[in-house]
Amino acid sequence: MLVSDDIRPPGYREVFRERDFRVLWAAHALLNLGEVMKALALSALVYSRSGSPLLSGIAYVAGLLPQVVGSAALLSLADRLPPRLTMAGWDVARAVGAGVLALDVLPVPGVLALSMLYGLFDPVPAAMKSALLPELVGERRFVPAQSLMNVTVGAAQISGFAVGGALLALLGPVGTLWVVCGGALLSAAVLRLGLRLRPPRGADEAAITPARALSRTWSVNRALWADVRVRRLLLALCLPACWIVGAEALMISYADEIGRPRSVGALLTAAAVGMLVGDVLVGRFATRRQRNRWALPLSVLLGAPYLFFAARPDIAVAAGLAALASVGFGYSLCLQEPFVSAVPVGSRGQAFGLAASGLMSCQGVAAGLTGVVAELVRPSVGIAVAAAVCLVCTALLVRVLRPRP
Repeated sequence: MLVSDDIRPPGYREVFRERDFRVLWAAHALLNLGEVMKALALSALVYSRSGSPLLSGIAYVAGLLPQVVGSAALLSLADRLPPRLTMAGWDVARAVGAGVLALDVLPVPGVLALSMLYGLFDPVPAAMKSALLPELVGERRFVPAQSLMNVTVGAAQISGFAVGGALLALLGPVGTLWVVCGGALLSAAVLRLGLRLRPPRGADEAAITPARALSRTWSVNRALWADVRVRRLLLALCLPACWIVGAEALMISYADEIGRPRSVGALLTAAAVGMLVGDVLVGRFATRRQRNRWALPLSVLLGAPYLFFAARPDIAVAAGLAALASVGFGYSLCLQEPFVSAVPVGSRGQAFGLAASGLMSCQGVAAGLTGVVAELVRPSVGIAVAAAVCLVCTALLVRVLRPRP
């Protein structure tokens, strides 16, 4: 059945009527809540053991760093393993890891190494979950479902900081890690008991070995990148957004530059609220025709307000600019349907994983380069430069961002 371009997408309530989506959403919320709490607990644990702010900061992001390597080597498994068993099994493995950390017997290097080991495999179940979503809800409900998942991530991060901070105060890092362990087991139970059994979307008769997984990952990545349409969509999903993440990475130093270091929370909160508004606006209220038209202007909106940071606005104005700009993150939702339709079903999991790892890598590069500009000049200039590069990327990608006939 064709979906009219002028019909408003289904509401979140209709999306929730799909049982398998409710299961996937609940597990997704538990995962993101647990990961934020785990990062806080590990950072506090390492700091209490080492007294080193550097090691504490590394512990906070240790699980993120190896994901690029995992994406390059293992992503083909997202299309070749059974979804329910893999995702539930990985949650059990996460629970075991949190339990080992909660025993507080590993030295600091061991804590960091274990976190990095888990980060190596994280992209596989994450890509599997992303690829499963359009299969569960169908074409008509896919964009609002993806919007709801995005909103859930933001809400889980905000509540994770609040709950994690309270647990750290009440139970300490070790007690918080035991709570994370229990949450991972609950997520595993939700997936195992609630999600219907589905076969791997890209299974073949060859046995899965590390060498085959690596070879297939590289070959499919090359095939996806060789497809002009897929390549343009991957670049559009990564490049404009990554530079604004780089700008956001300078918010702490910007607040210090204008003499308001204690107000950085207002800037970051405003940006988070703007992003949630963009996700809801595009995912819940925009018709397909509107999403087709909005990708380009939203991408422009993502960068343009940050240009005014060169004038060093005060916190109130800066927060308003950050909130307005972050609505533009909704442009990525406008590209989700074209991306799904451009990718072969048997490679869908790997394609979603490639987009996620590409965005993560680009964010790291953008944050580093904007940091260099901030060091050489000042943070406000670094933010404005990041905004300008975002707009240049948008101009270069106008062919894929402009309305399609």
